[in-house]
Amino acid sequence: MAASEEDGGGSGSPEEKENGKKRSLGALATAWLAFYNIAMTAGWLVLAIAMARFYMQKGTHKGLYRSIQKTLKFFQTFALLEVVHCAVGIVRTSVLVTGVQVSSRIFMVWFITHSIKQIQNEESVILFLVVWTVTEITRYSFYTFSLLNHLPYFIKWARQHSSDASNALL
Repeated sequence: MAASEEDGGGSGSPEEKENGKKRSLGALATAWLAFYNIAMTAGWLVLAIAMARFYMQKGTHKGLYRSIQKTLKFFQTFALLEVVHCAVGIVRTSVLVTGVQVSSRIFMVWFITHSIKQIQNEESVILFLVVWTVTEITRYSFYTFSLLNHLPYFIKWARQHSSDASNALL
């Protein structure tokens, strides 16, 4: 999925390199990115809690997608703003790379999982839901704390390891 310059995406950090020098974002851009990343962290936390509650109550993954699909579709589609962040220059990453990353997830949600009802209860759907959720909570937390210039070691460590795990699945 889209991320910072280091991994090709668009939620960004408050200072990014420009011609070997650091540039500071304006206060409005920093505030917007902080809001965006906090909202996305919260959204993915809501999804994580909903998935855990569903499994604890039902004891199965059957029906999980149906129970969380509206929230998932909203937050996956909301990630299109990462392409906008790149396009308007508040995050200095490739619009093309970010666009491909974001659109591939939207494709998976809207055109595959939403459209093909038979696969909604497959274990592969549960796998990508869990991987996305863990990765996104970590990623958006990382960006939020980076924007606030207070990056706890655990978040930095988790970001590195969630990226490694996601790359291993590809």
